[in-house]
Amino acid sequence: MKRLRQAGIDLSVGTLNFLANTGIMLPYILILFQYQKTQSPTYLVALVTVYIARAASIFYTKRFNLRSSTYLIITLVFGALGSLPFALTGSLWWLLVGSVLWGYSAATIWPYFLTVKLNLAQTTPFKMKSVYWVIFLLLAILLGIDLGLKLSFSFSFALLAVMNLVALPGGLLLNEFTHDFYRGQPNQRHGLKQFWRWWLSVIFFAALAVLTTLRKADVPLPAWDTLAIILIALVIALIELYADRRTLHNFKARLLNRGFMLSYVLLFSSFMAYYYWGKLGMYLVFAVYLIGFEGGAGIIKALAHHDPQQQDRLRHQVVIAGHLLVLIPWKWTYLLGLLLIALYIGDDNPTVNQELYESDVVDNDTAIISKYRFSTAGGLLCQLVFFGLLVTISGINNLSLLSFFKPTSTSHWFLYTWAVNWPLALCSLGLALTNLRQQRRLDHSEQN
Repeated sequence: MKRLRQAGIDLSVGTLNFLANTGIMLPYILILFQYQKTQSPTYLVALVTVYIARAASIFYTKRFNLRSSTYLIITLVFGALGSLPFALTGSLWWLLVGSVLWGYSAATIWPYFLTVKLNLAQTTPFKMKSVYWVIFLLLAILLGIDLGLKLSFSFSFALLAVMNLVALPGGLLLNEFTHDFYRGQPNQRHGLKQFWRWWLSVIFFAALAVLTTLRKADVPLPAWDTLAIILIALVIALIELYADRRTLHNFKARLLNRGFMLSYVLLFSSFMAYYYWGKLGMYLVFAVYLIGFEGGAGIIKALAHHDPQQQDRLRHQVVIAGHLLVLIPWKWTYLLGLLLIALYIGDDNPTVNQELYESDVVDNDTAIISKYRFSTAGGLLCQLVFFGLLVTISGINNLSLLSFFKPTSTSHWFLYTWAVNWPLALCSLGLALTNLRQQRRLDHSEQN
């Protein structure tokens, strides 16, 4: 009986670990598959809603006086409830409710899971049980069954609801283990304040919803109107950043740079890669990103012979070289450049997590959420610059926006290279150099 109970705990915590690592993408990918299969406006609206809810949730999740372990349980409940409408109905209104709940769960499950892991590391020797790859293999098999039997992904949606419920006991167990961490800590001051920012955020995310729709469907919106929407969203984003100018001052450039690079690699480059490799391009970019993100820390550490100072210098050289390589209009240097950028992100990610968590500029229970908030802001800035460039060049050359997002030929490859890729890469490089200068200045001040 004891062994069976332990197996159940391992399965629950392993499922939680799996959902935390993949949850940000799974809902979006499944709904995207469903939309591509049906071309239904209902699933387009659901897709846009999930995307916007996911982006908005990371900004506004930590507004009440709740522990990260409690928020983790909420994300699992929302994940289960958000999956069910997609498994049971095609009603637009139910799918909208599901999209909002699922978007919140997708955005917040990993940062809260990571926070709980870090909190536990401070107070208990408890280690995460993981059956990660077994669950991943099982999910892949069940997705194959779903596709083979043409079940319209209803089986997969139901499976994700079940997985969130299976992970719930693991979340409750972790909540129990964190009691010692929170004992004696003062209550965090959160709440609903600065209502002007809430109203601005409604306008900002409405603008993002329009832009995301333009990426998926042919909407007859004039170029000047689209540019006006982009400009309004960009101004609001800058106002938000200015309002947070005193928050995480020593980390902000680093986090914005991280988000900008992530968006450049995963969003822009996954489409740009079509002009180099056709339909295979998106998969190549995603594979390169996974290699870099998962292996970056180990690869750069090995190349630096485990010397921290040499590793730091090598990391900086790698990110600069990566940006310079993506400027060369040749497919192999482009791919190598993306790999180097991804390696930098993968190497810097655990470092910034630990440094931010251990810093005294933010309390431990909000450090990781703060990280993802500014990282997401950097990604959204990249998207706005990207859309502005694309709308401008498309308007000048009488091209549809979908000529980039759903290309049928590679005839405009060099146009997109010099008009969109180069400016985006140079913006990202500028942020990277700003970040590196700030880190050197901080390191120098610490040494003195």
